[in-house]
Amino acid sequence: MKKHILVLSDSHGINALMIRIIEKEAVDLVVHAGDYCISIDTMKRYFHYFVDGNNDYDGKNMEVFTYAGFKFLLIHGDRFWSWNENKWYDRLRQLGKENQADVVIFGHSHKDLIDTSKQPYLLNPGSISLPRNNKLQKSYALIEIDNQNIHFQIKYVKKLN
Repeated sequence: MKKHILVLSDSHGINALMIRIIEKEAVDLVVHAGDYCISIDTMKRYFHYFVDGNNDYDGKNMEVFTYAGFKFLLIHGDRFWSWNENKWYDRLRQLGKENQADVVIFGHSHKDLIDTSKQPYLLNPGSISLPRNNKLQKSYALIEIDNQNIHFQIKYVKKLN
């Protein structure tokens, strides 16, 4: 049976859009990679796992969880950030390896990224508030797990009904 995970990051208090995305996507698990900038009570109501970003001060800095046979490391990533993106990604991968993670989910840059070139895989959903990707479009990510196969997709927010 397929399992689906919704991944958000860097929403910076944009609650209405965040909630519409959660309600729109039929998923089994919802996670946030930091800079949510809203109350912990709201985060606990809508998210299974979330971590603090550099603009949050009430939660955890890192979360490791297993779901549908895959181990995930969830972190905002600002503490490992470098102007050299390859160096930043290497640091995140090393942290993932130290925690035996299959996937490192992170945020901070407001740029969406799927990197499955080596393990652990890297996933940054981008931002639904202040996108800095090439398209300057708000984004989030979906993960689909089917048996032992994992697939990643970036979705761009145009207009949600």
